[in-house]
Amino acid sequence: MSLVLTGVPVLVVDGPDAAVTAELLRDQGAVPTVGRAGDARADVPGDAGSAHFALVRVPAATAQDAASDAVAWAAAHGVPVDDRRAGETTGASAGAEGTVTLVGGGPGDADLVTVAGVRAVQEADVILADHLGAVTLAEEAAERGAEVIDVAKIPYSRQVSQDRINELMVERALAGHRVVRLKGGDPYIFGRGHEEVQACVDAGVPVRVIPGVTSVTSAPAAAGLSLTHRGLNHDVTVVSGHVPPGHPKSLVNWPAVAGLTGTLVLIMAVRNAGAIASELVARGRDASTPAVVVENASTPQQRVTTATLDTLGSTIEEQGLGSPAIIVIGEAAARRIDEAAQFR
Repeated sequence: MSLVLTGVPVLVVDGPDAAVTAELLRDQGAVPTVGRAGDARADVPGDAGSAHFALVRVPAATAQDAASDAVAWAAAHGVPVDDRRAGETTGASAGAEGTVTLVGGGPGDADLVTVAGVRAVQEADVILADHLGAVTLAEEAAERGAEVIDVAKIPYSRQVSQDRINELMVERALAGHRVVRLKGGDPYIFGRGHEEVQACVDAGVPVRVIPGVTSVTSAPAAAGLSLTHRGLNHDVTVVSGHVPPGHPKSLVNWPAVAGLTGTLVLIMAVRNAGAIASELVARGRDASTPAVVVENASTPQQRVTTATLDTLGSTIEEQGLGSPAIIVIGEAAARRIDEAAQFR
């Protein structure tokens, strides 16, 4: 089924798992209704015999007669069926021990996910996916019948709380499913992977981490940027810019960062880049220091924009630059090899 269920009316066939299934669908933005197709007593909007629904979900524990009725009704009305019963789709085996695997999805291109990561996604029963990284892998898994739950944390927009993500991972694993938490970049580089592993450990769920190609290094590489140059710099500093300098929650020692001479990589910093640049200049960094913004690295939507510390904030605003993006600051940013000169 499609990874995007926002606004989709879904008929959840009544049964032991119906309430939980409806809740999960609601978390994904769908509009679920629990009932039985063709049953006049079902609490559904409109006529249950009409093609009101865009999708029929058959939970794993649905009785055979109810499932058969739903499949027949859906076939008659041209409505897709997502059948989660054992034997009908990928699902938990009786008595199976559930597991959780955190998979680093890289910067965006599915070809940049590790072999182990791809294998884990292909074998998963349930996938909790971000909007970052190799989402196409999740979409392919959905087509083969895996349950895909959209848990994206879109900056300054729709958010699924970390507590809820942890709950979903543990719930599905305890039900005997092989769960994959598909994350952008690497789970342990500003990815809250440690929190998710801890939640599994606390619940007694077997968990492992498959590292990913972090966007900190891969995004610049995809844009023709090396973060280090012999004779130019001996250090690379990675800083989260999700809060600006001076914010009460900021843990960054900005005076120390400003005094460094190597390459600075900002992650999650598009919104606060102007304030960060101003702080660096105020702390002594040269205003003419080169800066490069790499949006949607490794994807067809990749865009590379050059600036300086002095112009970084205004350039982002004027060019309409947005997340996801990596910002590279330092002399190394001026050594970019134009992507047109690279072999494709």
